[in-house]
Amino acid sequence: MFALILPRWLVGGDVLGAELHRLSGALTRAAEAFLAQEFRLTALVVGVLGPVAFALYATLLNPGAGLGSLETGFWAAVGMALGAANACLVARVGTGLAVRASLRALAAAQHSLDRALVVSVRTGGAIGLFVESVGLIALALVFGLLFAMKGGLRIPADEAAALARAIALLLPSYALGVAAAALVIQRGGATYHTAGDVAADLAGERDAGLEHDDARNPAVIADLVGDHVGKAAGRAVDLLLTATAGNVTALVIGLSVLEASRGRGVHGALALALFPLVARAFGVVASAFGVMVVRTDDQGSPTSALWRGQLTTAIISLSGVLGAALWLVGEPGYLGLFWSGVFGLLAATTAAHLARLQIDRRVGPLKELVEMQRVGEAPGVTFALATGLASAALPIVALGLATTAAWYVGVSTGIPAGGLLGALTALMTMSASGPYLLALATFGPVADGARGVSGMTSPPEDAERRASRLDDTGFSASTASQAYLIVTGGLTAVLAASALPVSFARHGTAPALVDLLSPAVAMSGALGLGAVLAYAGSAARAGTRGARGVAQEVERQLRGFPRDKGRPRIPADFTPSYRTCVELTARAALRELVLPVGLALGTPVVLGVALSVLFRSVDRAVPGQALAAFVLVAGLTGMATALAVDSTKCALGAARRAARRNAVSGGFESALAGDAVADVLGNSAGPAAQLLIKAIAIAALVVAPFLAT
Repeated sequence: MFALILPRWLVGGDVLGAELHRLSGALTRAAEAFLAQEFRLTALVVGVLGPVAFALYATLLNPGAGLGSLETGFWAAVGMALGAANACLVARVGTGLAVRASLRALAAAQHSLDRALVVSVRTGGAIGLFVESVGLIALALVFGLLFAMKGGLRIPADEAAALARAIALLLPSYALGVAAAALVIQRGGATYHTAGDVAADLAGERDAGLEHDDARNPAVIADLVGDHVGKAAGRAVDLLLTATAGNVTALVIGLSVLEASRGRGVHGALALALFPLVARAFGVVASAFGVMVVRTDDQGSPTSALWRGQLTTAIISLSGVLGAALWLVGEPGYLGLFWSGVFGLLAATTAAHLARLQIDRRVGPLKELVEMQRVGEAPGVTFALATGLASAALPIVALGLATTAAWYVGVSTGIPAGGLLGALTALMTMSASGPYLLALATFGPVADGARGVSGMTSPPEDAERRASRLDDTGFSASTASQAYLIVTGGLTAVLAASALPVSFARHGTAPALVDLLSPAVAMSGALGLGAVLAYAGSAARAGTRGARGVAQEVERQLRGFPRDKGRPRIPADFTPSYRTCVELTARAALRELVLPVGLALGTPVVLGVALSVLFRSVDRAVPGQALAAFVLVAGLTGMATALAVDSTKCALGAARRAARRNAVSGGFESALAGDAVADVLGNSAGPAAQLLIKAIAIAALVVAPFLAT
């Protein structure tokens, strides 16, 4: 309810002027047209996967507990379609709200910084809460409806538990639908964003000498639309996929906890199995409180207001974890699980603030990077890449220490499968703050859009100054929140790998441990590494190709003007053809989109089937172990890649802001070139790797029951 009421309040805020209203309509139409094309491609992908899922579930999977073959296939296909529809809905709502919020924030900035900050942050919070609500309701609907239809509310507890385990085998198909749609939406939006942004910066700002977001730049509308279809929509579906993958993983691991905890009775075992999900629910509620406490004034620090909101979210979330542990687990294990949640939250928060320090001129490498860019483009880009690669180590160390501590604290509670439960509690506590983190992540593109619109219109000087200040704060907040979301997604993939041997062990075909010294297992892990790097590289290549085409169009439109020192003298009243650049950007984003998505989802399936055929008569434990190694190494590789790339992007982006603000002599063009590299890496390669590892984990969870039969 809160997620539905908050957007209405935001939309009904400050009244837009005629100029902003026209621009709002143009941006909305362009974004909706592009999303509609992505949704058609999503329907094509799901239209191929749906019948395949129906056939596999109907013929090969026998969940038992009264579920027939055709019934199983039908619900698997319905779940997949529902998951894809939810991802499309989330992308549509997130993009629409972000477009309107960027204009509302600029209108609000005419009154006060606080009002503009509230609009920007609460928009992201509304999107995050909507994402969590839609994901949870859909998953509960599939599970609850089938459970009720099969009489789960009337049969004895033991039979109801068996029915719940059977239905849980169908839930990964819902997650696969989310993953398929998310891959299409994220990759297409990222390519659109990269193409428009790089072309506007290089062809318009560097080569033509236009100001940033100048209305005479032919690619400026494509750049503004790309902020929303790339960042707002991409991050919304990424959060939905993280939440869905986490919930499905929690249910799979919960089944092992349920079976291992029969000594507590059915109700006690069920309470223990559901504890991580309940703890996550408290964190989602905490995010709503965190979003609402973010307030400031023109003399205050917006950054301090954001961290106050994060602290509020963390305190309420941990209080909920403690209460849920005391309620569902009880003595003596509740404190151990509570500390597992604390460790997870500390690790993610540490990763977030380590990323923020990278762009702090007082303690980070930013000052040295700016000096490097005075020398030239190559030294600046090289130094930023080196900084990004080095910066990935500490967040991974923090996450590793926290996960290990959570595991052993869980083991020390004496609860059956306590190690897995402790690690899962750490994950769910981390991801429970997702709506607030999405608020910070969306704050960036909303504030950037507000500043971009101010460059195209003629707002009052105070409004322009506040919009600029808001944009700088949004950049810092987006940097920190992105690192938090990356490590959360990485841990989700790692725990999904831990759940795979659990799924195989339930069918008696694999041990709970993975033998990494086995050649087939080790090579499967290496394949996971290669798959992530190949997918991220192809995403960056697609963005670069798109940028080249749009930049050529910008140069064509500006070619006819007389030159002064190599740059065109463009009249103040020149109106370029925005539509041509928008259409060209959209075509570049949608080109060759289906094949990479199909390969990404198909690789773990093909690997699992091939190993199952090869080792069926040799060692039936190998397919499960190899699939787990594939997901595990892919998850770690994707997390490290995303952290390194995102840190590089943020460093180069901060250097460009510093160069623009201080008008660094001899370094501004180098900063623009470096920022173009940052856009390609940070908007295409990094998010692609970040989302892929969760999609791979889900595809592996889908195929695992078939290989175990």
